[in-house]
Amino acid sequence: MTAADLLSVLPDALAITAGADHVVESLSPRGGQLFGTAVRTGRPIRETVPTGGLVAALDAAYRDGETTVVPRGVMSSAAVPTADEWSFGVSASPVGDISRGVSGLLLRVLADGPADVDGSRARAHEFQRLTEQLSSAATPTEIGRLTATAAATLIGADASVVYARVEGEDVLESLHHAGWPGDTVERFRRLPMQRGRPLSDAVLTGRPVWIEDAHQWRSQYPEMAPVGVAEGHEATACLPLRVESRELGAAVFSFSGARAFGLAEREFLLAVAALCAQALDRARLYTAEREARAAAERERDRMSFLARASQLMEAPFSVEERLRRLADLAVTGICDWSAVHFVRGSRLERVAVAHLDPAKVAFVEELEHRYPPDPDAPGGAMQVARSGVPVVMSEIPDDLLVASAKDETHLELMRAIGLSSAIVVPLLSRGRSLGALTLVHAESGERFTDDDLTFVGQLATTAALALDNAALYEAQRTVARTLQTALLPAELPKVPGVRCAGRYRPPSPDLTDVYVGGDLYDIHEDVERGRWALTVADVCGKGPQAAALTALIRHTVHAEVGHGYAPADVLRRVNTAMLRHHGGARARFATMVHAALTVEPTGAAVTLVNGGHPPGLVLRGDRVESIAVPGTLVGVYPDPNLTEVEIHLAPGDTMLLYTDGVTEAHGPQGFYGSEPLEALLATLAGESADAIADAILTEVSDFQCGRLRDDVALLVIQVQR
Repeated sequence: MTAADLLSVLPDALAITAGADHVVESLSPRGGQLFGTAVRTGRPIRETVPTGGLVAALDAAYRDGETTVVPRGVMSSAAVPTADEWSFGVSASPVGDISRGVSGLLLRVLADGPADVDGSRARAHEFQRLTEQLSSAATPTEIGRLTATAAATLIGADASVVYARVEGEDVLESLHHAGWPGDTVERFRRLPMQRGRPLSDAVLTGRPVWIEDAHQWRSQYPEMAPVGVAEGHEATACLPLRVESRELGAAVFSFSGARAFGLAEREFLLAVAALCAQALDRARLYTAEREARAAAERERDRMSFLARASQLMEAPFSVEERLRRLADLAVTGICDWSAVHFVRGSRLERVAVAHLDPAKVAFVEELEHRYPPDPDAPGGAMQVARSGVPVVMSEIPDDLLVASAKDETHLELMRAIGLSSAIVVPLLSRGRSLGALTLVHAESGERFTDDDLTFVGQLATTAALALDNAALYEAQRTVARTLQTALLPAELPKVPGVRCAGRYRPPSPDLTDVYVGGDLYDIHEDVERGRWALTVADVCGKGPQAAALTALIRHTVHAEVGHGYAPADVLRRVNTAMLRHHGGARARFATMVHAALTVEPTGAAVTLVNGGHPPGLVLRGDRVESIAVPGTLVGVYPDPNLTEVEIHLAPGDTMLLYTDGVTEAHGPQGFYGSEPLEALLATLAGESADAIADAILTEVSDFQCGRLRDDVALLVIQVQR
């Protein structure tokens, strides 16, 4: 068993020494608390305690191999060659094989005599009361107050102070004090931790420092002795406040005159310190949690605001309308006033100014009409727009208003607005300054700081991008209309004995900034083989790239059908063309259903293949059948798995092919789904192909409150009776 193991199993063990000089080999926590700084691991007790009964008893035990006892009141206290006493007794027992010689000693504490039962009960009652008070204290300041007042009263201290360690610094800061003169309190409000001073030693070593009289002050801490014995104080206990390895601070209790800290009193003081440390640790964790929660909530609110701003700025409005709406949005949560300036040629034009009170907006507009603002004012929108460097004014000084005022009336009117803090950021996009965004705090009394610059900068970036988007908006829509027209048949051909209806609806303009979809429907004739090719496809993504891929699919289908390939082979050739088109990357793919329809005397024969597309539906009377055909996405794998199925459509039967913009339509009630589509189709028995197509498109649009999030393509094939 090691020395540390031996100390851990003996509750009254203090230390284990080695050799005739009694070098402290291991020191128990209790030993460290009771001996204080006098006995240290690795140091001979003979050096740190040069005289007194303790050293003599240790020498006798080591020499004779027998246990010796030093009763309470006989031991000399640390490093003091006089008769000052420790207030507990010690027994010293030999350690090692006696026949071979004693290797060291085990030091154990001697219990005090009969306890003062009534005093112990009273102290226990007061300790419980302090425990309850500290458990309800939520802040370090409140815990420091309770410890420095209630705890000091409980143990009879004449002065006390509680320090907390400053997070991330080797500094102690006073939480509360009692019994000290004002100049001393102010002088020692913040203390750098420095070894060789009692308070710092207690914190850095985790062991209490016991000073029982003025003589010990002068011998152990001569530099601090004048402070330690000021105002008639002599005895002092410096107790570390520590939980596990976390150094939280220290508590200091000072007493008038000399005082011998007995064993029971030392343990009680340490219990009070432990109680305070636990409360401080709990408060620290609570404060950290509260601050983290507040920071998270603030960040969440800011992210929510940015999301709202992004959605607003992406709406299809003009530049001026977007910026007016941005200014209105800003005053609903992040400032009292907002203004947006926009560069037009060589001029900076104010596009919007906003406040929740329209009367105040009118007041400012009248003020600026009467006193036009100086565009070159330092820190103003023009300077920020030109330089691209933001400006943060945590406080708007009155001197700035005085310098900006044209006369005394102008100054009084500006002061009446109550501006207190401002931040001005440039609207930058693609290296160009498009203007400036100004946010101002006034009656709310809040302040902008440099920490707000990132958030406001993100907002300005969102606005700047929106300005560029707005400038391109109409051009994009014009190009989109042209492209989309080229991707769909101008009109469906007349198929003998079959009625056909096709529908396409793009996403709502206010929900997307891309106006070219990837959905396709088509019918064309294979004259040589006397059949008709039916195609419905949905390319992943939107925009010009999706449109190019859609065009590739349509033209490839036309070409391969003309070569006489069966439906599955047509899809395989489309798959090869797509892989060749985007170099084997899987970022672009399509779902696709393709069929060959042959009109027969008994109806129509359909050979259909499905490449990862939503299953088609067949309406027979008022019964709906799903055409579930397995198949691999097109444009992903070199050798897709494709299966052809044969379907017979009798006179009056209707086949519906559609893209996922139908079943995946998202409205207030969630996703539309396939079951409602089948139910709707069943109710349309007997309706024409055009009526069925219109009804489905209307249903999907109404489900989304008239605002489609994805484009929709439908193809209805109905065999005439």
